[in-house]
Amino acid sequence: MLFQELGKLKRSMIMTSVIMMAVGILMLICPERYASLLVVAAGYGLLILASVMGFEFLSSKKVLINYIYLTGALLIGILGAAVLFYRKNVLQVLGLLFGIFLVLEGLGEMLNTWKYARRAQRSGWWVLILLSLLLVAAGIVILTNPWWDTPSSLMKVVGGMMLFSSAVGIIHVILIWPFKNI
Repeated sequence: MLFQELGKLKRSMIMTSVIMMAVGILMLICPERYASLLVVAAGYGLLILASVMGFEFLSSKKVLINYIYLTGALLIGILGAAVLFYRKNVLQVLGLLFGIFLVLEGLGEMLNTWKYARRAQRSGWWVLILLSLLLVAAGIVILTNPWWDTPSSLMKVVGGMMLFSSAVGIIHVILIWPFKNI
């Protein structure tokens, strides 16, 4: 039972990274004239995700973790509404949030690598440290925003970083996963 749940968790983590890769590729290939349409689609997508999470809460057992998920769903819904209301400035805010996310993700993955992969004497733990440092550097580059001024160029940079972050996430899951047969 435990190994089945761990297998589901691993597949879920990899599929989430694959979906994020697809979104990154979509952001990279999206022409400039369709950037506003992509922002609107993201807003509606966030609202739909919040609705699905809210309906899952209604059908679930009312335990603490489900209330935490409901809180996350409400925050996602508010974010989706904000994206729809403030379409003009959403890419700058997205760049700021994504830069912070990359820095935090890179630091978290570096900590996990240091705690688990290095102690388990995995052969490629130093590669994971290097990739985590690259994630932190990418987040800092997005936060400082030195080279791009237009929303379309920022969208391309965020899309490229999302693609890179998802690839690092998949490599991280594969190299750190404690069980070989799941």
